[in-house]
Amino acid sequence: MTGYGLSTQNRKNSGRSSVSFGLVRHRTRGEEPARGCCCGGGDDEEAQPTSRTSSARTRRARVTAGYDTSRPMPRDFARLSPRAAVERLRPGMKVLVPPACGEPVTLLTEVCAQAERLRDLTLLGGIHLGDFPHARPEHAALGAATWHMSPRLEDARRRGRVEFVPVRYFDVVTEFARGGHWAPDCVLVHTAPPDAGGYLSLGVAVGVSLPAARTAPLVIAQVNPRMPRTRGNCWLHRSQVDAWVDVDEPLVEYPPPTVGEVERAVGRHVAALVPDGAAVQVGVGGIPQAVLEALDGHRDLALHSLLVDAAVGLVERGVVTCAAKRLHRGRMDVAEAMGTRRLFDFLRDNDRVNMESSEFVHDPEIVARLDRFVSINSALEIDLTGQVTAESLGGRQVAGIGGQFDFVLGASRSRGGASIIALPSTGRDGSVSRIVPRLAAGAAVTTPRFLADWVVTEHGAAKLKGRGERERAAALIAVAHPRFREELERAAATAC
Repeated sequence: MTGYGLSTQNRKNSGRSSVSFGLVRHRTRGEEPARGCCCGGGDDEEAQPTSRTSSARTRRARVTAGYDTSRPMPRDFARLSPRAAVERLRPGMKVLVPPACGEPVTLLTEVCAQAERLRDLTLLGGIHLGDFPHARPEHAALGAATWHMSPRLEDARRRGRVEFVPVRYFDVVTEFARGGHWAPDCVLVHTAPPDAGGYLSLGVAVGVSLPAARTAPLVIAQVNPRMPRTRGNCWLHRSQVDAWVDVDEPLVEYPPPTVGEVERAVGRHVAALVPDGAAVQVGVGGIPQAVLEALDGHRDLALHSLLVDAAVGLVERGVVTCAAKRLHRGRMDVAEAMGTRRLFDFLRDNDRVNMESSEFVHDPEIVARLDRFVSINSALEIDLTGQVTAESLGGRQVAGIGGQFDFVLGASRSRGGASIIALPSTGRDGSVSRIVPRLAAGAAVTTPRFLADWVVTEHGAAKLKGRGERERAAALIAVAHPRFREELERAAATAC
């Protein structure tokens, strides 16, 4: 591939400075280079930093820039075969892998092929859309640590080869990067080919991969012309990459989920709570899909954090314009994209989409600066006090904390903001209520009751914020399935 051996350019400045917000300590964005970045303009209403502050940040960035400061020389950017690239890994290493549609399939396949040589190597990651080949019994020499559990990992977990890490997405960036408990020895990235300046876009999976790669001792890139070159703070320079493999293969896809009548009813109730001009955060699954479809009549919305195929239609029809945002007006701030080729083509060189790390997108302080921020998340169960679990069935971990707490907290501080927990009223084909008197023993609380705001089912919307225990219980019972309301009323009367 021509252009991959270009002369080394100056490293990208990605310095960070520490600030505080409530109980959260984090890093915010520092100076960004002009190269391809769509979020360094002066269209925000926020005051821009003075030249003195800018110079100070630049000086700090020279020390804490987004690469391994223990290795001041440029990295090799050596072109290797998949086999030779993976041979750079060693037994016992911790290796971070991009999630979902950013999965570098060829590199992962080669890791599995060398599993015996790489005994006790641990793959670190989140949502995985494939069949978890590294967790199969024939690759039992490999281990895994994940912040997003899946039932398909249960067998490997019973064999002691998978560890779940209970961490919210905002903190994944620090725990799974240099200095964190799960600091990787190597980061695998999946990128578009480098441009004329030697910059590689991380495409659809930026959130965790980018900050980890900028500080990892070893970085190996799967370079793929089918990866869309996205815009924003999503770049690695060739001088920050040790080795790359040339791969031309389709990205792993996330097709739009099936939406039934229950999901559509939930979507309509949720959409009724979303004002025009809102910044909306939704996840993946049937209900988020239904919500996006139900937002079709809204005006001047913005989308935040994640994009799926349904987002493309909303942009094309003028529903999503981001015109009402004070921060990055006209642009969507996105950490990950999960969809099909339709979404990938939409993202390619699209300056309306600002790809960013999760330390920015999931930062509750950044979220709080977005007026009318509406977070829309799902749940497995919610009890009559407002406690939400979106990750466990009793003591069995089936998913992850994800970004729910980050966005619920940020929405609670947003001017005109709201957080919505949306779920079907029943589970197991209607045999159990998902609104329960108390969460099952051992269940993890994803969103605590003191942050509960709205709960929506196909039977309506229950406002919880500011209400006492009796009012909350009554509101939740009113949106439970009619078949279970009497039982819930008895439980509420006993509790009171």
